[in-house]
Amino acid sequence: MLRQQRGCSMNLRLESRAVGEVFVIQCHGRITTGAEVLHLHAFVGDSIAKHGDVVLQFDQVEFIDSSGLGALMRMVQAARAKKGDLKLCGVSPKIIKMLEMTHLLPQFEIYDSVEEAITAAYLGSRYSPGKAGDARPRVLCVYDSSDVRAFLREILCAAGYNPLTTANIDDAKILLRATKANKVLISSRLQSFYGRPTRKALEEVDPNISVAVLDENFASQDPGEAAEKLLQTLSA
Repeated sequence: MLRQQRGCSMNLRLESRAVGEVFVIQCHGRITTGAEVLHLHAFVGDSIAKHGDVVLQFDQVEFIDSSGLGALMRMVQAARAKKGDLKLCGVSPKIIKMLEMTHLLPQFEIYDSVEEAITAAYLGSRYSPGKAGDARPRVLCVYDSSDVRAFLREILCAAGYNPLTTANIDDAKILLRATKANKVLISSRLQSFYGRPTRKALEEVDPNISVAVLDENFASQDPGEAAEKLLQTLSA
């Protein structure tokens, strides 16, 4: 679920979503000294503590002042100290030039698109070790309810799987390319993707992908029965 953070008189608005194990934050407006920098510090700091790898989308950022740039550097250092990273994507030529003039451009991992940044977090890059160390079979779960995604994560972890969760098919395709998961569970409400069958869209990414659709009433089923049927579906 997209989460929005708004300040009453601030020139910075943040929207966020989890894409598997990577947290994506869309920034709108200006990152300047005062309330904006404090807001970004608090929100990104919390995200780093929970997720490790964070991507900031900057295509809607108009301006960053010296305080804002210093805050970004502190966040990058905090993420890397925890073996994660803070990556940027969609950075405007104006901000790129500012980073060049301050000689700070090499300190950041910057990507053209959010898909490239997420993929780098999974496959590894200059500052990201990648997420290939977990040998458990990966299962990609696509469900529009954050509560159901939390339930799926816990059940699958306990059963020996490495679950990756997201709320929409666009992000599921990114995760599928980045992680090479071989099984996908999708909500019954997400069987259509831009007027086409979701299964076909996923098979275009990986022709060998195994796709299972969860029951329409999965969210309201008895948890024990739902978990048992879920694991039977995966082992079939």
